[in-house]
Amino acid sequence: MSTTAGAPPGSGPAKRSGPWKIATASLIGTSVEWYDFGIYATAAALVFPELFFPELNRALGTLMSFTTLFVGALGRPLGAVLFGHIGDRYGRKKALIWSLLLMGGGTVCIGLLPGYGSIGFVAPVLLVLIRMVQSLAIGGEWGGAVLFAVEHAPPRRKAFFGSFPQVGDGVGYFLSTGAFAAIALLGHDVLVAWAWRIPFLLSAALVLVGLLIRSTMEESPEFEAAREAGSGTEKRETPVIAVVRDAWRTWLLASGAFLVTVGGYYIVVTFMSTYAVSALGFSDSQAAGAGTAASVVVIVCTPLAALAADRFGLRKVTLTGILLHLVVAFPMFWLAETRSVAGLWLAMCLPMLASTIAYAAIGTLVSGWFTPRTRYTGLSMSFQTAGLLGTLAPAATSWLATSFGGSWTPVAFAFAGIALVSAVCLVACAPAPGAADGPADTPQAADRPAETAAETAAS
Repeated sequence: MSTTAGAPPGSGPAKRSGPWKIATASLIGTSVEWYDFGIYATAAALVFPELFFPELNRALGTLMSFTTLFVGALGRPLGAVLFGHIGDRYGRKKALIWSLLLMGGGTVCIGLLPGYGSIGFVAPVLLVLIRMVQSLAIGGEWGGAVLFAVEHAPPRRKAFFGSFPQVGDGVGYFLSTGAFAAIALLGHDVLVAWAWRIPFLLSAALVLVGLLIRSTMEESPEFEAAREAGSGTEKRETPVIAVVRDAWRTWLLASGAFLVTVGGYYIVVTFMSTYAVSALGFSDSQAAGAGTAASVVVIVCTPLAALAADRFGLRKVTLTGILLHLVVAFPMFWLAETRSVAGLWLAMCLPMLASTIAYAAIGTLVSGWFTPRTRYTGLSMSFQTAGLLGTLAPAATSWLATSFGGSWTPVAFAFAGIALVSAVCLVACAPAPGAADGPADTPQAADRPAETAAETAAS
């Protein structure tokens, strides 16, 4: 595939730097998005139980706080359909700009939201409504950012450039946990009283930076080529209908493959933070600091894992990362139980390493399972379906731990079970006969399920 498709004559030299520019822009955009998402997840673990559910005991308040993660994520599949439609019909760039505006605006609103003590039950209701709006934005963000990077990348570096949005996840997580680790030094009472608002309000500056970056991006050459190829068609089918009708099996299996990268992430970031503070006696700052260390693992190891995927195969490296979750499921709790800061850091960094290896190339892998005309929708629907299910993980694991007398053992089994589901789904979604799974693959040819051939013909 040429990265200069649809370019004007004489623009070749400028386009050669295109993949780096686009990948960097995608990284910055997802950094902003996941900073917003990360501060909510951290606040849900550390302060929201007291702010929005003060009449409940700590355990039940934490469970309700985690439940807002799920309820507020109900819009993610709808966001995937909405922004996927915009991205597949009108351009990846338009969809990415609007997703950033919605997400950032919602985060600032949460930072200004009064607590239960001021407006009663209206406070948690407003919190959930804002989260639902943000979930629409999340639904359209990641898939578009990955596609933008992958569709501009040279054939043998698809995974590497396609991993930049995942690096952005780590950067956003680093900034969010770092911000909470810093303000937590003021003390828990100050954190709950007012300091928790600072990371949310700082989002406004980050959103402005993200909008500036995204407004300078060029449209995807593959989208332009697909739009030109279909310009003479009188009626174009809605992308979500094409995915559900022609690629439903791919959508469901891809959702299952994504599950551990979302559900496992929430268990590490959210449940482990709460468990460390409430059961093991760590401070809020120590828990947030361990999360910050885990984010460094994401930032450093994501491009390395992606380079390995370009070299040895997207599927092999992704499956390796998924299976590593089985290896660390119990050791991460053994390490945390040492009640040392070093043990807590390792308890969060090791499973995050497994998640990073699985997550680095899976976006590039799955993007090839859908045609250019439905790729934004198909990839986003798959990831956000997994995201909706994955947001149940903190509430479900908190319930499991409480039901078993505070034991972490059922949580470890649940962590391993999610990984098994993802492994089975990835293996079941086999590439088309004759398609190689190696470094020369492109998303249009390799690792594509046989079913997608029918989708291609239909489009």
